[in-house]
Amino acid sequence: MTTAFREACLRHPAVVVFAAGLLVPLAYAPWRLFFIFFLAYAVFFSLAWRAHRHGGRLFLLGWAFAFGQLLSGLYWLGHAFLVDAEQFLWLLPFAVTLLPAGLALFAGASVWLWGKVWGAVCRHRDLAAHPLAGRLTGKMAAFLLLAFFWSAGEVARSHLLTGFPWNLPAMVFGSWVYAAQPIAWVGIHGLGLMALIVAALIAYPAWRVRLAGLLLIVAVFGLGAARVAVLETTAAATGEPVLLVQPNINQKEKWDPARQADVIAAMFAQTARAVGAHPEARLVVWPEAALPLYLDEGTAFTDRLRASVPPQTILLTGAVRRQVNGGAINYFNSVMVWSGSGTLIARRDKTHLVPFGEYLPLQNLLEAMGFRQLTQMRGGYTPGHDTSPIALPDGRRLHPLICYEAIFPYRARTSPRPDMLVNLTNDGWFGRSAGPHQHLGLTRLRAVEQGLPLVRVANTGISVMVDALGRPMARIELDTRGAIAVPLPAALPPTGFSVFGHVPFAIFWFLGVGFLCFWRGRNKLILGDQ
Repeated sequence: MTTAFREACLRHPAVVVFAAGLLVPLAYAPWRLFFIFFLAYAVFFSLAWRAHRHGGRLFLLGWAFAFGQLLSGLYWLGHAFLVDAEQFLWLLPFAVTLLPAGLALFAGASVWLWGKVWGAVCRHRDLAAHPLAGRLTGKMAAFLLLAFFWSAGEVARSHLLTGFPWNLPAMVFGSWVYAAQPIAWVGIHGLGLMALIVAALIAYPAWRVRLAGLLLIVAVFGLGAARVAVLETTAAATGEPVLLVQPNINQKEKWDPARQADVIAAMFAQTARAVGAHPEARLVVWPEAALPLYLDEGTAFTDRLRASVPPQTILLTGAVRRQVNGGAINYFNSVMVWSGSGTLIARRDKTHLVPFGEYLPLQNLLEAMGFRQLTQMRGGYTPGHDTSPIALPDGRRLHPLICYEAIFPYRARTSPRPDMLVNLTNDGWFGRSAGPHQHLGLTRLRAVEQGLPLVRVANTGISVMVDALGRPMARIELDTRGAIAVPLPAALPPTGFSVFGHVPFAIFWFLGVGFLCFWRGRNKLILGDQ
């Protein structure tokens, strides 16, 4: 690096960290350029350290770095505004910039708070004499503390204001089967903190510390590989086949009234062929909102179902339903379980709706001003409340996750423990972008967290069967019409995360911050760079 270039970087640190942030999503699916994540965060940590005495500048650096990675990582949201471009195209530039800019505020606040805490402990007059304290001005301790505070910002982004835990730092490890395994013990935030600690070590200008960071990466992969080796026999596919049907229907055509009959006929014809080819598969799974039809109203659906599949077949499908309450109509995004004879066995409604996609904040006010959510369902969808698993006639239990719900770890925890997780989704809104790949990567982690196999069926893809270790058993690729019958893998014993949730991460976070703030450091390698 030339002296002039270095000086330019130091003069415009916000621009540099923004550019570094733009590169971070390349470390996630579908590209998985692993070391870009650690190099980008190393740049950010180094420049944040130089500004650690300036609170306003710290906030800007944290915000700019997060804005860069969210801007490039969520670009695919713009595809949804092109489905009905006549109505929503004008909103596209606002959506793809304002959402990342708003979410980046969590990161800016966490970095600002890190600066305040670091400055406070460094200014403590009695610090050196305190029996639990030590010298705290070392760069390495500051880097590690920044990793902890950045992690806290990601936790806030994942839970506050309905939460949006997309492309968290854990995904640099979570995109790989072996490296994803620690999620079973520490959850997605614990794995993300591991990744941030590695980045802090790599950012420190001492070869022994950087080597420690590389060894930590090896340890994560090694522990994961050992877990897979021990449990792969237990997680083998031993259950009855499940038939996954991916129709690959264009999102705009699907809801065109002129194409309704064709869409319905194509779906049943594809299913009849698949059931005929795989008669051993008695559970058939369709994607979210599979048909442009209210399935539980009239006999149009049940008549076609009886004519297409044997009576002993069980169909699990996504569906839009409505409920009349007096003069008002409530709409629900639902999962329905039907017998081949046309009997509705069970139903669950989506509980965690997509803001601006399935409802508008201040719905009545914004609708009066002429705004609509992307689904254009007047009044928006109504959230459900029942999160219990569904019992099938054969005794197996499944826990449904509708589309967006699968990115939230807490939504995959339920009681009694099911035999499988099922994610019905429609990523047809997002074309051939990175969005469906990222969504699949996040969804796959729910299987590892819970130790349960996961069935995922999408309208346009990617549909997949995942075992309890997060390994894909079979898949139907993006923008492909197809059907596959896959034996259901076995469930593993309950994982640490399925029992304790985020508690181990929270304990480690508080212990780590306390250790960095009050430890009497004697190792100059760690605290010696004043």
